[in-house]
Amino acid sequence: MSLDIRKIIGPRIIKTGISTFLTAVICIVLNLPPIFAVITAIVTIEPTAYASLKKAYVRFPASIIGAFIAVASLYLFGESALTYSLAATLTIFVTYRLKLHAGVLVAALTAVAMVPSVGDAYFYNFFSRLATTTIGLATSTLVNFFILPPKYTDQIEEMTKATTKKTHQLLVKRIRELTEGRFVSKRSEKEYSSIQKQITESEKLLKYQQDEFKYHRSNRSEMRLMNRLERESQFKKLYFIHVGNLIYLPENITMDFSFEEKEAMEDIARCLAGDLSTLKMTNPSIRSLRRCIRRMDGENDAFKIHVLYEIIIIYQMIVQHERASGENRKVNTQIKAD
Repeated sequence: MSLDIRKIIGPRIIKTGISTFLTAVICIVLNLPPIFAVITAIVTIEPTAYASLKKAYVRFPASIIGAFIAVASLYLFGESALTYSLAATLTIFVTYRLKLHAGVLVAALTAVAMVPSVGDAYFYNFFSRLATTTIGLATSTLVNFFILPPKYTDQIEEMTKATTKKTHQLLVKRIRELTEGRFVSKRSEKEYSSIQKQITESEKLLKYQQDEFKYHRSNRSEMRLMNRLERESQFKKLYFIHVGNLIYLPENITMDFSFEEKEAMEDIARCLAGDLSTLKMTNPSIRSLRRCIRRMDGENDAFKIHVLYEIIIIYQMIVQHERASGENRKVNTQIKAD
C-alpha cells in the first residue's frame, strides 16, 4: 500500500516548505539576507497557480511602496516607536488607496521588518530588500505553478454528495415538521446553516479548480467531470434556496393543514426518503396538493399556498435532476465502452 504524503501534510504545506528552502538558497548564494525573501515566500503561497500569478502583479509594486515608506520614515524620524507605527500605517493606507489589496500584508511586513536593519545605507538596503522580496515572490509563484498543481475535483465531488444527501434529509425532516405544526424549528435552522457553510466551501474549491484549468491543460474526462460538478453545484444552490424557503417562515405564522394536505405531504416525504431515482413526475400526492391549492383563498391562505408550492417545486426539481443524472451516467458508460 503506497503512502501519499500529500494526504498527510497537504500540498500547500509541502509547497511552502519547498518555496522557503529554494528562496533561502538563492539569497545565500547571492549573498543577500534571506529573511525578507522567506517571509514573502511564506505569505504568498496561494491555493492555485492562477491566484499566485494574478496577485504577484499586485504584490510587487506594493512591496516597493512598503520599502520606500520604511526608508523614508527611518530617514526622517530615526528608529523609534513612531517610525514603526508610521511605516505600517502609511503602507497600509497607500496600498489600500491604490487598490493593491492583495499586496497589503506583504508590503506592511516589508516596511516594518526593514526599520531595524537599514542603518545608514538607505539606498543599498532599499534595493537589497526589494531584490529579496522579488526573489520570494518569484520563487513562491513558480513553485505554486509547477509543483503539485492543485486538484480539488475529488474533494468537491465528495462534498457535493455529502451536502446533497444532508439537504435531502433536512427536506424530509422539514416537511414532517410542517405536517406536525412545527412551523419554526431552531434545529432545522441550525442544520441549514451548517450545510450552507459546507456548500460555500465546495463552491470556493470549484472556483479554485476552474481558475487552475486556465493554466494547466486538462483532458476530456477531467473537463466532463468539471462540467458535471458545475451542473451539480448550480442545482444544489437552487435546491438549497427552496429548502430554505420552507425553513425560514415568519415566527408567528400559523397554518391549518387539512387531512388531505397532510396525507399528501407525508407521502411526498416518504417518497423523498427512499430511492430518488424511482421518483416520477406524475405523483398522485403532487396532483392532490395542486387540487388543494386551487380550492384555497389566495389572500387568506397565502402562506399555506407558498409552502405547498415550494414542496411541489422541490419535488419536481429533484425528479428532473435525477432523470438528467441518469442520462449522463448512461452517456459516460457508453463513452468508456467505446
